[in-house]
This record gives sequence, structure tokens and C-alpha cells, in this order.
Amino acid sequence: MNEKKELKSIKIVPYTLMNSSLSAVWGLVLAIILLIVAGTFSVMLPSDFSAFAGFLVALGVAGLVVFPVGSFLLSITQSFLYALIYNLLVPKLGGIKIELAEMKEITRADIVPFALIIGGVSAVFQFITQLVMVPLQYLIIEFAGNLASTMSSVTNSTSTIPMSSLGAFSIFGAIINIILTPIITFIMVFIGAVIIAFLYNLLAPKVGGIKLEFIESAHGFLGIKNVNSISLGLITGIIGTVIGLIIGILIFIILAIIGYATAGIIILITYTIGGFILLFITYALTAVFYNFLAPKIGAIEIKLE
Repeated sequence: MNEKKELKSIKIVPYTLMNSSLSAVWGLVLAIILLIVAGTFSVMLPSDFSAFAGFLVALGVAGLVVFPVGSFLLSITQSFLYALIYNLLVPKLGGIKIELAEMKEITRADIVPFALIIGGVSAVFQFITQLVMVPLQYLIIEFAGNLASTMSSVTNSTSTIPMSSLGAFSIFGAIINIILTPIITFIMVFIGAVIIAFLYNLLAPKVGGIKLEFIESAHGFLGIKNVNSISLGLITGIIGTVIGLIIGILIFIILAIIGYATAGIIILITYTIGGFILLFITYALTAVFYNFLAPKIGAIEIKLE
């Protein structure tokens, strides 16, 4: 039996902790890959480049610490804000609406509510980001102006840009960033979310939707105890393949017109087959990591009504 549910709220702390931990795990995976590549590359280099080879290996070893820790720290603020913004916007825009088969499988998602809330969260996050970046932008431009003035006085040049012009430019740039960036973000994310939700609803009845296992938590929340790795990897991989196929065909047509059909075919194959393999592995492993971490640090908790 299918039940229609709306994602009303996300517990911020468990969501932040899990997302940051997953980022740290992926950072460690990428560091290991970098170390293997660096080690392989260093072995292939001639002995004359031994110093450079040692640098590559040292960089890979350092990455074993820097990548996981850096990924964890960078993800904390983003994950916290995403969950907070979602909870604040739900009463105004409505939450994500899905259909669950026996509370175990997501069979479809309402397209417009899904796109609206995802676009809204992304736009507000961008707005906050720009509010933080604008002062930094102003300081950089001011520093550039002062540096130009100093260089002008040293070289006795009179071709510097007036500071008033730089100030006006920075103010104009700030307005553009604060106003236009969130709007553009909302439009792009909304369109992308519509496409993804449409493809999910089209493909889920044929290949199966995302399968979840819930556990009861306090205050009406449900913990996501387990995410089926195959179902998550399969549906995301196929959606990515369809999108990659469309993009690949467009690129192929353009390249074929200008006489590079072979390159177009290679890109088409890469976008479809390569895209499926990459997305399947990435999301399937993410589910595996989640299932490993959930009993240790706590599952993501959500409220469905």
C-alpha cells in the first residue's frame, strides 16, 4: 500500500553529523586514490626526478589527514544551514512530498513541491554565502587598489584606476552577487530538480525506487536506519545516464556539424556508460558508508506526516 508523506522537518544535529562524516569518509577515499596514483606515478618517473616523486608521495600521505579533516570541517556549516533553512522554509513553501510503498520504498515524488523547496533552500544558502563573500570581495578590491596606488608611486606612473572607481565597482559587484546569484541559483536548481523528479517518477516503477528502513525515534521523528545501496546506486545511475545521453547527443550533433563526429561519439559513450558507472559506484558506496556509520554516530532523523 502506497502512503503519501510530506517531509516536515529534519533534525539538524544528526543530519549535520552524518553529512560531515560522510564527507570525511569520501575525503579519505579520495586521499587513498591520490596516494596510489602518486605512488604509481613516482615509480614510473626516471631517477633524475626522485625529488619530485618524493614530493608526490608526501603530498598523498598528507592528504590522508588533510582531506578527511578538511572535508568534515567544510561540510559542517553547509549541512547545518541546509537543514536549518529547510525547516524554516517548509511552513512557507511546503516540504518534499513523496509516496512510500509499505513505508519501505520511495515510489514517486511530487515534482513541483520537490523542485520548489530544493530551489528555495539552495537560493537562501547562496544568499547567505554572498553576504559573507561580499565583505571579502570588497577587501580584495580595496587591497588591489592600494597595491596599484603603491606601485604607481614607486614607478611614477599616472595610469592607475581611481579608488572611487574601484569602490563603485565593488558596490555594484556586491549588489549583483547578493541579488542575482540567489535568483539564478533558484532557477537553475528548480529546473534541475524538476528534471530529476520527473525521471525518478518515470523510472522508479520499472527499476525500483530508493529503499529505506526506518526506526521510531522521539517526538514523532523517524530515524533512517538503513539505505539499500543497490537501489540508490541503480536509480541515480540510470537517471544520470538518461541526462548524460541527452547532453551527449546534443554535443555529438554539434561536433558532427563541425566535423568532429568521432570525438562526439567518444563523449556520448563517456557521458552515458561512464556516467552510469561513476554514479552507481558513488551512490552505492555512500549508502554503504551511511549504513556503517548510522549505528555508531546516529541515523538521520526526519518527521514525515
